[in-house]
Amino acid sequence: MSKIANRVILVPQKVKVILGRGVISAEGPLGKGKELLIPPNLEIIQQEDKITTKSVNSSLAGTYNSLISNMIKGVLEGYENVVEVKGVGYKVTFKEGRLEFSLGKAHLSYVTIPTGLEVQVAGNKITIKGIDKQEVTKFAANNIRPLRKPSIYKKSKGIYYLGEEETIKLKTRKSLNK
Repeated sequence: MSKIANRVILVPQKVKVILGRGVISAEGPLGKGKELLIPPNLEIIQQEDKITTKSVNSSLAGTYNSLISNMIKGVLEGYENVVEVKGVGYKVTFKEGRLEFSLGKAHLSYVTIPTGLEVQVAGNKITIKGIDKQEVTKFAANNIRPLRKPSIYKKSKGIYYLGEEETIKLKTRKSLNK
């Protein structure tokens, strides 16, 4: 049995959860979250400031329990992801609502910022903030990171998540002796 499916979600005073027919959404100090569609075989029970999920399929109940919890945290506190651009001559600037990357290529790379996300650039650190956890991580993983992935042969070259540089194992170089 899934432990997450049995977890009770506490709704803070500042957050208003709207449970409709087949959808659930949350409003808080940072704005209104996206509506989450509820499958017909999932039951969501709301009692005062507590929400629980029930289903025959415990993994489905656990997944939606986490999604609802993330939605509530997003409208209350928001989510943040920090990405670092490291390398000799690598730099990033914020111009006209988009990010401009100079990553050692013959051309500049541009990334437009989607609505609902707030992006700040300080030096070579990019801070992405937003209400939706999935949108924040998806923007960092699919739009920024693939421009120059971390090098597996050299440290401090590429685009890293904050604190990720220590976890990457470097490959040994090819030896010339046979």
